[in-house]
Amino acid sequence: MKTPSLLPRLFCLALALAWTHGAQASTVFWGSNFNDNLYDSSGNALDSTYSFEIGSFGTFVPTYQNIDQWQANWHVIDRAFDPDSNGWNSTEQFFVGTVGFNTDGTSDSPDANPADVFTQGDVVYLWVYNSLSIVPGSEWALVTDGSPVGDSADDWIIPDPADTSSSFNWQLTDANSAVIGGANGVQGPGGYSTTPSVFSLQTAVVPEPGSALLLLAAAAAHLTRRARRLSRMPLL
Repeated sequence: MKTPSLLPRLFCLALALAWTHGAQASTVFWGSNFNDNLYDSSGNALDSTYSFEIGSFGTFVPTYQNIDQWQANWHVIDRAFDPDSNGWNSTEQFFVGTVGFNTDGTSDSPDANPADVFTQGDVVYLWVYNSLSIVPGSEWALVTDGSPVGDSADDWIIPDPADTSSSFNWQLTDANSAVIGGANGVQGPGGYSTTPSVFSLQTAVVPEPGSALLLLAAAAAHLTRRARRLSRMPLL
């Protein structure tokens, strides 16, 4: 008696999985230059403890003041981490990744949540960290292409899920806006002990919960007191 072939069953299973997750749509190439200038807040080269994620916050807008809410609103598209087979080579100082979007708006990366559906036009960020916990010693950089111009293939935005023929390049060299940390020679908010003469990316010390709000409150109080003093000055 012949044993029935498993090939038809496996073929049907593959079709079912493809239907469930959506057909392959556009491809994104992302990363940094080889031997790039990637530093922490003290000016040291980033080590193997760091990870690099591209993702989206959807309709949530990350700011330095709501940093404690980032993780709850973050949706990973792809991730690079040590060892270099996973995209991060701390010895040669570069990170690289390739990820595909499916026609149903999901990411095909094993580091993405298959339930996350990305919306066309949403802003894409690069989040670099050595720990996602907001504790002493944690350093982050959150950067994006804040003013996309020119070639649309370089714009850090979620592509059209119906586009099955295009590829996109989200490179660190295009980053020009930092919510925390710095990109391409410009430091954003965060704690630093040094400023490298040249850098493509620099992480910053993560503020303790509430410290950013306390700084804003102190500044607001100062401005209020100053306004009161000015209002009490006699008119000439």
